Formats: sequence, C-alpha cells, structure tokens
Amino acid sequence: MKYIKELRNGIENEIKFHNTFIIGEDVQDPYGGAFKVTKGLSTLYPNNIIAVPMCEQGFFGMGVGMAFEGSYVVVESMFGDFATLMADQMINHAAKFSQMYKESMRIVLRCPSGGYKGYGATHSQSLERIYFGIPGVQIIAPSIAHSPGKLLEKALDSGIPTVFVESKSDYPRELLGSSGLFWEKEMFEEDGFPIARIKVKNEKPDYTIIVYGGLVQDALDVMEYFLYEEEMNIDIVVPSNLSEIRNIADFVRCRNVLIIEEGVRDFGWGAEVACHFLESGVKVQRAGAENSFIPASGKWEHKVLLQKEDIIQVIQKGMK
Repeated sequence: MKYIKELRNGIENEIKFHNTFIIGEDVQDPYGGAFKVTKGLSTLYPNNIIAVPMCEQGFFGMGVGMAFEGSYVVVESMFGDFATLMADQMINHAAKFSQMYKESMRIVLRCPSGGYKGYGATHSQSLERIYFGIPGVQIIAPSIAHSPGKLLEKALDSGIPTVFVESKSDYPRELLGSSGLFWEKEMFEEDGFPIARIKVKNEKPDYTIIVYGGLVQDALDVMEYFLYEEEMNIDIVVPSNLSEIRNIADFVRCRNVLIIEEGVRDFGWGAEVACHFLESGVKVQRAGAENSFIPASGKWEHKVLLQKEDIIQVIQKGMK
C-alpha cells in the first residue's frame, strides 16, 4: 500500500470512531489538501473537514480550543515550514494546557516537511527541531518503515499534543513489507510507538544507520550498495517517536553508528542522539544538510541537502 493511502485511511478511521475534525487550508474537495492527503474525505464526511482562511495561528488556535473541550482534532499545515506560525499556540497553549490542567489534548499538527522537490527556501525545510525539548509536545515521524495512519491514530489517542512530521518524498512511495530481496524488517514497540530495524538477512551488522522520515529509502539504497559493492552489512534503525531517544541504543547491534537527518546537521536531533551513544563509548558520526537556505534550483538543492553519495562517503571514512 502507498504511504499516502495508508495515512488517509488512518485519518478516516479517526473520523469514523472519534468524530475527529480535520482543519486546514484547501482540505476540502476537489483540492483535498496541498498533497491530496484528505482528497475525498469532505465528500464522505462534510461536517468533519473544515477549510479555513490563510491564518495559521488563528486556525491552529481554534483547533487547540476544540481539543481542550474534548474534540479530536487534526490540523494540516499546508507546508511544514508554516509550523513556525503555529509554534506559539502549540508551545504556550496546547502543551501547557495538557500539563497544567491535566487534560488530554487530542490534537495533531500534520507537517508536510523536507526538500528534494525544488520548492525553494520557505517550502522545503525540516523544522521539527523547533519543537524538540518542549515538555508536553511529542514529535512523531512516520516513514515507509511504519504505518503512518496507525501512527496518527496512536498520536491522537495518546492525548499529548503532537507534531506529526510527514516527508513530502514519502507520499507516493510504497510502504515496506516484512522483508525484501536481501533484508528483513523487525518491529519493536516502545511507549506505544514502534521502532523498526531493517537488517541484512541472517547477518550481523558492521555498521548501523539511524534515520527517520524520508531518508529511510536513501538508507536502504546505501545498505544495498555496501552489501553488493563492499560486502559490508548495515542495520537501519528507524524510530517513530523522536521525543524518546534514550531507548534507541537498545536496538543497535554494533559499535559503529551513523545518524542521518534531512535538516541542517548542526544543533539537530542527531546531535542529541549521538550524545547518548558517546556516553557509552560507541563510535558515532552524523550527517545532514548544509547550514544554508534550500535553493529552488535542482542542481544547488542537491548540493545543500544530504545525498546518498554523501552517506556512502561518511561511512567509508568512518570504517578506515
């Protein structure tokens, strides 16, 4: 099943079982959202799909109020970049209400994030780092290694305000099954949210890549390259709950680790994960985007964002 279809199924299930409201710009038919995730839902559930004017702080604030009164709410940011406009409502209202008043806040902010599409500097960023370390907010990142619709359902049911980081690159991709030509996937539950481990069949790893979101496909391509070109085995560990990092080490089976992320390498999620590994003596490397805005030109975007060739070079250097 394709990522986008499974995600839409999860949203529809929440509408059916919890009368969930979907709020966002152009989410109604015939448009169905900027990336067509909600296409068809307003025809089936006209009272649950609420199209709003271009005022992110206003309509996310409306969603926070609805959630505080007991509704299940999913708010779509047309591009994840615009989550900056909703940060005040998420950090200073939703997160605080859930903790100060001991209320379940069943609200999810969906953020289509990331580059590789030529959308330019203000429509290609990975800004989930804004929300890391905020008590009362959790960051969930679906990928092709997970079931994005089920993750969204878990996020809503958790009662914790959630930033839901969807890679734009993943929408048309097929979800991974339990095994492929040379790999197999294991799933582990941690605090209700799964961690996937993809490994070469019947082999111990020489290296581990830790990754989330849209770069899982790149990690798989790198795994294949090293298996066939250098006879080296790589594990891929894919967390879905980016707010819980201390348990990631439990799923790493070797002492050479590379953490990759689509956002800017410096001061990112990978730095915090790396800190926990370094404290236990594991050799860790990091890779991410350049410290630059993201150009619209494909040639220059390629230079700024992390590429498969970059990942291969970092691993080769680390194995010397």
